Amino acid sequence: MNAGAGLAGAVVGGAVGPLLHVAACRFPGVRRDAWRLAAVTLAAAAVIGAVCARLTPQPRDRYLLPALIGLALVGLLLAVIDLDTRRLPDVITLPSYPGLLAMLATASLLASDWDALLRAAAAAAVAVVLHGALAMVAPRGMGFGDVKLAGLLGLALGWLSWSAAVLGVALGFVFGAAASLGLVLLGRASMRSEVPFGPAMLAGALTAVLFGDDLAAVYLSW
Repeated sequence: MNAGAGLAGAVVGGAVGPLLHVAACRFPGVRRDAWRLAAVTLAAAAVIGAVCARLTPQPRDRYLLPALIGLALVGLLLAVIDLDTRRLPDVITLPSYPGLLAMLATASLLASDWDALLRAAAAAAVAVVLHGALAMVAPRGMGFGDVKLAGLLGLALGWLSWSAAVLGVALGFVFGAAASLGLVLLGRASMRSEVPFGPAMLAGALTAVLFGDDLAAVYLSW
């Protein structure tokens, strides 16, 4: 961990957070209030700070930092919208693909690691096929907005490693199931309610980025 980079990232995230809140509020159905503004700002500071602290000590992963910061900001924006509207707008998700691909290609160039870019594309394809199949089988639990988000997350996680991609997808389902169960137990949802899955997918991907190596080491030590 690099505390200095983490602090700098937190400052940047805190500055960008209010802009994310304003952007989210442009979509119908998104709540506008001071508590939401504070939550988005704190989340942006925490996420960007944690990503910067985690990746900057690693020479290879450092090249991925711009891509992950950009994806984190897009992810936070999508999470806010999805929580209130149960939608992941194409106007945000689809243009993110060429931007993320360009940053990943630049990272591969700087790291002299073109295998990482090929792995990213393969991981994205697998993620889209998997989530797409689930969306067709169980449309109440997953929408095609989630499928498009899965491709973005697969690109970034696949560039890191196959293990990061697999872990990120698996944790997304774990977090999604836990959130649904928690809402049911609290009486805020029923077993037939549609619960937004995007935030769980994003939380799974973030956990894989921050703690993937540690979790893999624990698993292999058993």
